[in-house]
Amino acid sequence: MNPHLEDCDEFPLHCPNGCSKEGEEGLRELKRKDIPVHLDNHCPLQKVQCAYWEHGCREEMERRQTDTHEREFFHIHFKLSMTDIKQKQTESTNKIAILEKQNSDKDLQIASLTKALLSQLPTGRLEWNVKEVKQKIENKDITYSDPFYVGLYKCQCIIYWDFESTDNVGVFIRIMRGDFDEKLHWPIRYRRTLVLINRVNNKDNFVNSRELTNEDLEKYPNSFKRPTEHENNGLGTRSLISNTKLLEEKYYEQDSVALHISVEVLPSL
Repeated sequence: MNPHLEDCDEFPLHCPNGCSKEGEEGLRELKRKDIPVHLDNHCPLQKVQCAYWEHGCREEMERRQTDTHEREFFHIHFKLSMTDIKQKQTESTNKIAILEKQNSDKDLQIASLTKALLSQLPTGRLEWNVKEVKQKIENKDITYSDPFYVGLYKCQCIIYWDFESTDNVGVFIRIMRGDFDEKLHWPIRYRRTLVLINRVNNKDNFVNSRELTNEDLEKYPNSFKRPTEHENNGLGTRSLISNTKLLEEKYYEQDSVALHISVEVLPSL
């Protein structure tokens, strides 16, 4: 082989894991310079750690198996997360107790530490790959996600595929009744971010973000209070994107769209 080709960044090579393009036969071919990025972010056969590794789940799997793993291990991941949260809460309580014992004059330090601990508010994420989109739009369906947790707050995402017959996709977040509600602060205030994933390059994503204010709490109190029924009223956007644009644009692929939802709990104003 020409010595230059052994180091050339543009030289085509097969994926080291032997993956192939979806729907195509044969090994995936990449430029030498693109292989590290492919392995770190895209290769379906690359071994990766569970997203809950830091919480104690020591499972490793191929990237293509992560969705299945997270579905099958949901309850285990939840227990690990709750154990981690309780441990941090215990550590925080112990730090405050030590300060109280040391000197009653250190009230200011205790208040500062308590404020810092309370500022560590949780964020929850849902990565939702919704299939059979065209039929859902034609039927004007309403699609509900599996519940997901923001710390100990139980939430759900809802998609209205033709909101009020406006040809727009409406996306809403609602708070559901959970097992830990009596220990949580109410009414909840949060920042929600909806990201419609670009299926072509995964870079030029469509982002809709909003931080809820006291005006929202006053206008829609039933959306933020502690749930007394199975769930609260949802709150979100009535027109994330039009159905026409969704089906024509880069967000729609193989009759599916990928929606990433992030909910960050905020301190009360």
